[in-house]
Amino acid sequence: MQAMRFNFRTLCRNAAERGGQMQQRLLDALGARHTIKTLPEFGIERAAQLAGCTASHIRNLESRGDLPAPRLVDAGSIQRRIYNCNEVNRIRAAIGKRPERPVGARCVRVVFSNLKGGVAKTTMSLHFAQYLAREGYRVLLVDADPQATTTGAFGFIPDLDLRDGDDLFAALTEGPELIAAAIRRTHWENLDLIPARLALQYTDWQLSQPQERHHEVLGPPPVRLHRALKTVEERYDVIVADTPPSLGMLSLNAIAAANLIIMPIVPHMYDISSSVQYFRILEQVCALYEREINVQRLNILLTKVDASTETLNNIAVINGAYGELILSNRMGLTKELQKSASDQVSIYEIDQPRGSRDTYNRALMMLDGVNAEILLAVRQIWQQEILSGIESAEAHQARVAS
Repeated sequence: MQAMRFNFRTLCRNAAERGGQMQQRLLDALGARHTIKTLPEFGIERAAQLAGCTASHIRNLESRGDLPAPRLVDAGSIQRRIYNCNEVNRIRAAIGKRPERPVGARCVRVVFSNLKGGVAKTTMSLHFAQYLAREGYRVLLVDADPQATTTGAFGFIPDLDLRDGDDLFAALTEGPELIAAAIRRTHWENLDLIPARLALQYTDWQLSQPQERHHEVLGPPPVRLHRALKTVEERYDVIVADTPPSLGMLSLNAIAAANLIIMPIVPHMYDISSSVQYFRILEQVCALYEREINVQRLNILLTKVDASTETLNNIAVINGAYGELILSNRMGLTKELQKSASDQVSIYEIDQPRGSRDTYNRALMMLDGVNAEILLAVRQIWQQEILSGIESAEAHQARVAS
């Protein structure tokens, strides 16, 4: 038996070494072949709409030199100005309409979390982060799922482009300040990414070891992401996190780091049943780490909604149980969104719809509606923090005066 274990261990070691050599050959072969992610381009009218001004105002700023000269493309006999979301943010900055979190409010951490897979957690976290970036906010997107689908959507090839130190592992097991080294720039100028890779699965095992439970420097395993994000959160208005479809240390860390939890639920019986266990687990986590957890709000997002009688009946059941927690906007099941997920590209990055224009517009309208409602929740948290700060200051002044 001992010899069998030794042989298997040797086989694994040799296979890992050969695999490492294979990875290097793949990287060498890829060279500059990597897909360069780009943003969709649009005309001046759409740019003005997003920036909150008129097209003539943009032309005036460009003619005065307050904005760079426009990029031009031939459109028949004329030349057409074109822009992307990064350039829209520069327009916002030039006209004083670049949004940011209010003075006195802290960065809000929005975590998309559910114990089940297939509920559109990754799809929604990706699109919400890009929606915020499109609107002009400074965003950090944390991929805490070893499947690394979100990471792939930004053009990174996990375990080829990324090595040790390029994900959350070091920040959770060695020191919270190491999270800064994992942050990557993306093709969205105001959207940064902490990537994931398959090796991140080892984090769950590492953090479950007995010696990790009472680590004097790093603290309890479930609250280490919370502490790590504190070292970089001043750079951002909102931090968005995608989580694995399981209850391990990565999921617990994301929950413990959240200010706002968005729980996607597909209105099917199995998903509804799993929500009960999810809330029981949240209660237990809060009881254990009450001092460090600062979840201020939880909302349920209905996803993959269709028009079947069964779905409508299930939604009625969910409303009866969780009514005030449910977002009023829902994500339907559209072909455009399904294609987007399979192609690892977001709706916000599509130049031309792959299907019909109507299908694309429906998907875009639903996404915008959901994301605007979540952003409203973020703004309400900011407002609560400001009011709380004012009340604390007034109470302090009253104590001093007395």
